[in-house]
Amino acid sequence: MRKSFLAAGLLLAAIATHAEPLLPTTEGTTWEYDSTETLTGAAPVRSSVTIRVGKQLFEGKELVKLETLSGNVVTKTELVNVTERGIVCLARSGKDGKIAKLNPPETFVPAPLKVGATWDSEGEVLGNKMHQHFTVVAEENVTVPADSFRAFHLQCEDSSLMSIKLDRWFVPGTGLVKEIAVVRGPGVLQRVTLELKKLTEVISKPQPSPSPAATKPEAPQPTVAAKPATSPPSSAATSSPTASVATKDESKPATPTKKLTVEVSSDPAGGLRTTFKSDVANLYVRWHGHDLPQGATIRVAWVAEDVGDIVDPNFIIDETESTASVPDASARFTLGRPPDGWAEGKYRLEFYVDDVLEETIKVTIEK
Repeated sequence: MRKSFLAAGLLLAAIATHAEPLLPTTEGTTWEYDSTETLTGAAPVRSSVTIRVGKQLFEGKELVKLETLSGNVVTKTELVNVTERGIVCLARSGKDGKIAKLNPPETFVPAPLKVGATWDSEGEVLGNKMHQHFTVVAEENVTVPADSFRAFHLQCEDSSLMSIKLDRWFVPGTGLVKEIAVVRGPGVLQRVTLELKKLTEVISKPQPSPSPAATKPEAPQPTVAAKPATSPPSSAATSSPTASVATKDESKPATPTKKLTVEVSSDPAGGLRTTFKSDVANLYVRWHGHDLPQGATIRVAWVAEDVGDIVDPNFIIDETESTASVPDASARFTLGRPPDGWAEGKYRLEFYVDDVLEETIKVTIEK
């Protein structure tokens, strides 16, 4: 038990990303975006765009249905396949609702997603068909109304009679958080910017396996994933006995006085919890900086405060460090369950900025 217990360490965020689906695919999940369109000689037009997740059979296979709505009207429907190899669109329809098969299928995002990756697809940008050659040009911080994210910057550009440029910022496990599409032609400039305002994610909950020491199995109960105080659940979100709803709200927090906002959860979408069952698969740890010094070192320590005679009290299981390249840098790490399960007891996560303890989260593992 001790050997497997000590093997549970903090993994880098890039490693953790591979364990998550690239996109939330549970029915009912929605992304809400602020859209701003500018056209030569006209005032900017602002609107809201929503993408919602459903399911639909196509050629005998159940696919993820992504419906784009503007003003409560479905303007586009895309049937996509989300696998460990990426996100691929197999069919699409416009306002008329007539589904047309794409041949070849259009790759939205390949996997693994990494800086330098390239791929080609045939697509449309603001109504203009183009051959798209995408490149992942960087991994960078981006701030939108919903939150601040560490995102992959995807870019494609085509220059012919019309110059078309498309920039997307994609976060694995969250989806598209920002997009800028620009079309230039003789005397014409059209630019459309989308920024994520709110993500309402419905997360399927697996049936928990009973603990060997449990005297009575617990019936699954509907739960709402805990979120930070600045991100209250949407009043329109619904839950079922096997689902919880995680919401990122559009409201912006007041100017923070702390250097770090921290959280730990068993939910990959985030949130804050402090008590977990010993059979939980992973604990997701996040920190987000506020006005951090340039090049500050952020150290996270996972400490066994009191787990009986397995190790000495206040034993440091593992530590990891990150360098803040920008004042609002952020990172996420994953604590993986040992093969024998988590040792029950008291733990804590310590967050240091340049070796000064800034935040502590107390964690309890129980049967």
